[in-house]
Amino acid sequence: MLPALDLAAPGKTIHDLGPIAGPLEGVVGDILCCINNGEGPSVLLLGGIHGDEYEAQIVLRRLAERLSPTNVTGRILIVPSINFPASEKGKRLSPFDGQNMNRCFPGKADGTPTERLCAFVTGQLFPAVDLLIDVHAGGSDVSVVPMVFGFTTSSSKVDDAGLNALMEAWGYRFVQHIDGIDETACGAAKLADLASIEVEGGGGRMKTAELEIMESGLLRALAAFGVLKPQLAPMPFEGVHFSAGPEGHYLASRPALIEHCVSLGDEVAKGQLVARIHPTLGSEAMAEDVLAPLAGFVLRQTEHAFVNKGQLIGNIGTPL
Repeated sequence: MLPALDLAAPGKTIHDLGPIAGPLEGVVGDILCCINNGEGPSVLLLGGIHGDEYEAQIVLRRLAERLSPTNVTGRILIVPSINFPASEKGKRLSPFDGQNMNRCFPGKADGTPTERLCAFVTGQLFPAVDLLIDVHAGGSDVSVVPMVFGFTTSSSKVDDAGLNALMEAWGYRFVQHIDGIDETACGAAKLADLASIEVEGGGGRMKTAELEIMESGLLRALAAFGVLKPQLAPMPFEGVHFSAGPEGHYLASRPALIEHCVSLGDEVAKGQLVARIHPTLGSEAMAEDVLAPLAGFVLRQTEHAFVNKGQLIGNIGTPL
């Protein structure tokens, strides 16, 4: 663990997280940025749980560089890439242990590099804040609409009403309501009575517009939480609250090439054509239609042209 880590030190301090994972060939480590300015709310911005979700890492590194203590009331902790053993190798999972970090919480202080990094987050960072914001993207596999979802408990410092108001403050079109998974960062936070919000958006190739959406959403949310002076005008919520589960997934029936017939965020009817799967060989070119399993909004689409049988093509969320 880090020696003499003082998360309450006034001003802005930068800490090297490399020693937590231990010496790893070809890996330098990454930073923890602590910004403190008096009494007020406190938040942890966590990025890079999946190493190939680079949008979050870019945006959080920008915030770590740009935000000054004079902008802050309370405490902001920023970890641009907690899974730096994966991100520095261009991988989704750490090549040193092959573990999915978002199924390894709360971690083990004497475990694998991934487990040690998880244990640091839950053991040292969670107790120092009132709110976790876990920032994700689609990675190399899927593209995702900008959306948020969150969790709280009766003992959290942010209650249900406050959490809902914060999610709507993002200015995003979509707010998801789902059951959590204990082994994720947000699941571990809930078990520790720490309110959390997970951010999604982007994936595949990084696009300027998606980076701007992610950054502006975070700035609005931090201002609404009271930890950051407003940088942008607030946006009234005009979006959709929805649920999403496996019943909204549409999968490949066989190895095939995927043609998307709708766009991310589109509203579709049950039975509407959403994709076609094309054969990869043979003399027949006839494609197979893929129909929406239910009515709702297209939330994710695969970034792969080729998919195997059972692989996700996309998924649909249902308005509440």
